[in-house]
Amino acid sequence: MSDAKTLNIAVNVSGSEVGGGLGRARTMAVATLNAADEIVGWQEFPVGWDVLHEQGPHGSLHAQIVGFMRDHDIAAVVSGHMGPPMVNTMMKLGVLPLSAAGEARSAAKDAAKRVRCVDGSAANAPDEDGHGANKWVLPVIPS
Repeated sequence: MSDAKTLNIAVNVSGSEVGGGLGRARTMAVATLNAADEIVGWQEFPVGWDVLHEQGPHGSLHAQIVGFMRDHDIAAVVSGHMGPPMVNTMMKLGVLPLSAAGEARSAAKDAAKRVRCVDGSAANAPDEDGHGANKWVLPVIPS
């Protein structure tokens, strides 16, 4: 899932905060984090999935989202909400689906720590290391 040096984390953003539902995202950020989980790159992309969600079938929306994740080599995606079909799609891609609320850049940093925990390249999960990590970055479990 991850390279030992850098990770790309996708974050559904609304201003500087984590946005709501992934399938209704207007803007996605791609955060690039180094091995110390510091953000070394941040790009925002107007994706318009909010419009596509209302206009087309879910299959075409999922295809757009899958393409975005593949094009940007995403290791984890952070959003306020993802439905079970989207969670399953992300897991099939090898993209860790995470739920969060609050500041988007902090969520990206904590997501990188979670990815490294899943990969076994970190000793502690973000809510276990005691360094001001955000406990609200949680794995999304498909139902």
